[in-house]
Amino acid sequence: MSAIASPQQERGKVTAAVIARHYSTTAPTIYKWAKEGKIPSIRFQGTIRFDFEAVRQAIEGGAAR
Repeated sequence: MSAIASPQQERGKVTAAVIARHYSTTAPTIYKWAKEGKIPSIRFQGTIRFDFEAVRQAIEGGAAR
């Protein structure tokens, strides 16, 4: 089993899998929330990444869009 870095250890942008693990949900759910505008996302070179702190604020702070 490989070690998984925590969101605090991963500087910059993170994947849906990292966000999903933190919130005990699935990556498809994270992508769905991003598509619905519930959480912010960044499209970069054909991939979608998330700013962990911005997502945390959107989910825990109730700030959407």
